[in-house]
Amino acid sequence: MSNTSKIIYTKTDEAPMLATYSLLPIVQAFTASAGIDVETRDISLAGRILA
Repeated sequence: MSNTSKIIYTKTDEAPMLATYSLLPIVQAFTASAGIDVETRDISLAGRILA
């Protein structure tokens, strides 16, 4: 049985969003070689209201 690892990368609103989108490709590049999936989730206020 193959068990793959997964990292949940959360997106937030306003200024942290810039850090999220600038760091996410770097995290994905490092984790791809290790076979780890990176999944994004929106935890911003607008995302929580729409959910």
